[in-house]
Amino acid sequence: MPEETVLIQPVAVVRNEDGWWDHPDLPEFDEDYTAFKAWIADQRLVLQQWYMEADIDGHHPYDDGECHCLGWNPEAPGPEWFLLGIFDTEDGPCVSWARRE
Repeated sequence: MPEETVLIQPVAVVRNEDGWWDHPDLPEFDEDYTAFKAWIADQRLVLQQWYMEADIDGHHPYDDGECHCLGWNPEAPGPEWFLLGIFDTEDGPCVSWARRE
């Protein structure tokens, strides 16, 4: 009998001291984008992602030379969206929102 898929759900978000956060039920993909895409499809999720650069005018939180995203509070694209993570990338801080298809 096939294993039943447990769907990821919204949870309370408590960001760490540097502003980062990952959904506790998000599997570790070790940068395997193919596995991540398969999981997203299996979860029946639609994603929206953008970088902090798109939201910040004026003083950039990285201006102090530290690796954090303090002061960046990205808003969900709509009420049905939930946070998957706020994480650092080679292109700077990125937010990932999800909703069920």
